[in-house]
Amino acid sequence: MSGDDALDAGAVDAGAAPRGRPPWVWVLLAACAVVAVGVVVAVAGLFLTPNQPPAQPPPPAGASGAASSADASGYHLSDPLPFTGPPVWHASPSAEYRLTAAAGELRYVSDAGCSLSFRVGPLRATTSPSPSGAGSTTPGAPSAGRSPSASPSTDPEAAATEGALQDAVSALRASAKAVDVTGGEGTVVTTLDSLTGPLVDMAGTSVRVTAPDGTVAYGRLAVRALPSAGSAASILAQCPSPEAAATAMNHASVHAFLAAR
Repeated sequence: MSGDDALDAGAVDAGAAPRGRPPWVWVLLAACAVVAVGVVVAVAGLFLTPNQPPAQPPPPAGASGAASSADASGYHLSDPLPFTGPPVWHASPSAEYRLTAAAGELRYVSDAGCSLSFRVGPLRATTSPSPSGAGSTTPGAPSAGRSPSASPSTDPEAAATEGALQDAVSALRASAKAVDVTGGEGTVVTTLDSLTGPLVDMAGTSVRVTAPDGTVAYGRLAVRALPSAGSAASILAQCPSPEAAATAMNHASVHAFLAAR
């Protein structure tokens, strides 16, 4: 082979040789890519993981009754209300209602024929006294007896409210030609100290009232006994229809609250 042929063959071999990067460069690039992916995953997990609220310590032993209800912004029928004297009602229904003169109560009437009555009176002798014995012994009308759905309560506060509700039905019956209890006992909620204060449960029922003149009204009655104050608070909403009476009671309970004198 001539010298020129050898040079041509060397040129061909040199052109065929790979001109890529050394292997260690590819290994380094792969390692860097793995590290970068790990950093991205870690940062994404840091921002996407939901924050867990700190664990709350358990309530101290003995923290029950009215205190637990106050923490939950509510007083159940079994929780004593913080009154040592008869409270008063504060009510401000909508412009649909106007205040009218009435002895011993706040009374509002509407052009639609509905009336709202807010009253605080003494506990009658038939209601159960509180454990402290602060219940009133003022004599009154005999109890009306329980509605078919009512169940006896062994809790002194709830039992006092059940008795006060039956006494309120008796008092209503004494002032009307006839009063029929048309609904089982339920719960009506009002507030304490302000319209945005703690919630207060009241025992309620539905009634049908026939007045001495023969006119018929449908009512919703809500009562809460206050044994520590020797009194009972009540709301009575009466309207020409049961549906209107239910709406009126909801309206009354939202726009009224109990407060100390």
